[in-house]
Amino acid sequence: MPKDLAPWQVVDSRISYEDPWLRIRTDTCKTAQGHIIESYHVLEALPWVNVIALTTEGKIVLVREYRHGARQILLGLPGGAVEPSDRDPLAAIQRELREETGYSGGEFFQVGQSYANPANQGNIVYAFLALGVTQTREQELDENEYIEIVHQDFNAFRRKAWSGEIALQSLYLATLGLTEHFIQNSNHPSLRAIRDTLLS
Repeated sequence: MPKDLAPWQVVDSRISYEDPWLRIRTDTCKTAQGHIIESYHVLEALPWVNVIALTTEGKIVLVREYRHGARQILLGLPGGAVEPSDRDPLAAIQRELREETGYSGGEFFQVGQSYANPANQGNIVYAFLALGVTQTREQELDENEYIEIVHQDFNAFRRKAWSGEIALQSLYLATLGLTEHFIQNSNHPSLRAIRDTLLS
């Protein structure tokens, strides 16, 4: 590692854009080598959560929706932002799962966390596994949301995801990898009992 590798010094900072959905901070930075970087843009985002939610039958609960950035209808995991009203990331993912799919209950495990995009975002993504969820209510969607609920065999989904047959967001692939590692290495009784079935 270079001896002069160090965090940048923030010389100036301002909010250059803000609306109800987006907040951009623009920093002027000084590197450890003394170079000035003008107008470095940082997206200030809330923490995010997503979940691999499995029913008692071993089906994964997925969501299919239109994603305008990619301009495609894509398959994904239930998830969203940790809102200020949420007690913690666990409460946030339980709320998001309930709102997007109507599923709740079961056992929840935090399997890991990662940065969304540390080059220009500072928010953390919390990854969860939920076992034994059941559909107890209707979806609670915003007026601009339309989400189709999809069920797949978990192992079939894994194979399609890793082979590239399903084009997933990179953060969902991270959650899948973290979940597989957690299932393989956890001593929790619920996971020991189903490990061979889930990862066959």
